[in-house]
Amino acid sequence: MGHAGMNTNQPLLILVPARSEAEADPLFLQSIGDCQLIDVTLRDAEALVPKYDIDLCVTTDDSRVHKYISDRSTNWNVRMREAAERGGDYFLCLDVARRWMTSKTGRQYANVLILEPSHPFRPTGLLENALGMMRREFDLDTVVSVVAEYGNIWTEQTDGGLHRLTTPTGKRFFREVAGLCLLTKPATLASQSAMGRSVGFVVVEEQWALIDIHGNSGIELARQYHSVLTPNLERN
Repeated sequence: MGHAGMNTNQPLLILVPARSEAEADPLFLQSIGDCQLIDVTLRDAEALVPKYDIDLCVTTDDSRVHKYISDRSTNWNVRMREAAERGGDYFLCLDVARRWMTSKTGRQYANVLILEPSHPFRPTGLLENALGMMRREFDLDTVVSVVAEYGNIWTEQTDGGLHRLTTPTGKRFFREVAGLCLLTKPATLASQSAMGRSVGFVVVEEQWALIDIHGNSGIELARQYHSVLTPNLERN
């Protein structure tokens, strides 16, 4: 354990990257239940407001997403990505957004929480657990969500064949699911070193949280689960 790495009074920046990839109908503006897809992630961010000092920025390359967020709330910021950023490095684009927000607000953020709207279903307590870990462990550069893999894992070999990976008895493999939660420090994001040298993990056990929205099948699956999941999440 280290000294306190953050407290709830330190400014927290939440970045929501909403890349449209030149879609005719922006994926994040498609309806899901009583809202648009991006609203599910924005509600997760809003749920942290009572406890944390938050600034939120949606960074997008689509003017329709920009307009939707601007019309939705005057409390959130929305930034159009520059043409030079499009197709660029993911972490570089996020750091540009962080620097833009720092310049806009004049505030130095203790941590940056990245929430991908393509992963809309976050288990109750996930974000609080990540923030708590960063608060307790001073030396962490990043906290990321992972999921345990209970089945067999195979890796591709140079000859095109597959090799089965084995773990010691009682151990598990874990797969990174950063779209649900990626909490990092500004210096780590600015270094372009992905997650830094010291990484903490919050384990996601709920399989429904792994729904990843890409293409029509993804959004349809989310719509089917949304009506079941939302009441359960609200009761917890």
